[in-house]
This record gives sequence, C-alpha cells and structure tokens, in this order.
Amino acid sequence: MAMRLQLTAGLEVLESWAESASQAERNVVYEALFAVGDGSAFLVYDIFGDPSDPGNFLIMVKPGLVVKLMVQRADSAFEIRYVGAVEDGVDAAEPQETSSPE
Repeated sequence: MAMRLQLTAGLEVLESWAESASQAERNVVYEALFAVGDGSAFLVYDIFGDPSDPGNFLIMVKPGLVVKLMVQRADSAFEIRYVGAVEDGVDAAEPQETSSPE
C-alpha cells in the first residue's frame, strides 16, 4: 500500500531551481513530486536513502537530475530539500530553511 504524503515545505527551493530550468526539466520534476504526493514514487522512480541523514531521500528524476526530499512519516508529509544536477553536489547541498506554504 502506497503512503500518501503532503508537501509541507520547500516550495522556495523548487521555485529558485525552476527559474533557470527548462520547461522539460520542470515537467519531469513536477511529475515526480506529484508521484511522491500520491504515493507512487517509490514504485516508479529510482530512490536512494541518505545514510548520513535518515529521513532524506534522493529521487533520480532523469539522468543527471535529482530531487532530495525529507519524509516525515509520522505527519504524512514531505519537504523539498534540493532540486538540481547530480554533479552540483547533492551531498554538499546544505539543508535549507524552509517554511510551510500558505
């Protein structure tokens, strides 16, 4: 059974990345985020846990493009931590302060 999750934070991370992304890149990232929300992402995408930061996951959206999420299972929620190229250094991406969408 898939777990449905609600996006609670990280929209500013997504918006910042989207400013310089192509429409095709934005489409695949948005599709992946919808899949996270409806619980099908773990069935559709290659997803890797972050051993140094439990609760964080990397979704390989397409070759060279990842989304890093923090999943809060107790709250049935997730937040976007990073969106971008793998070579930009996902490990080096500092967790950014996020606020809840209003």
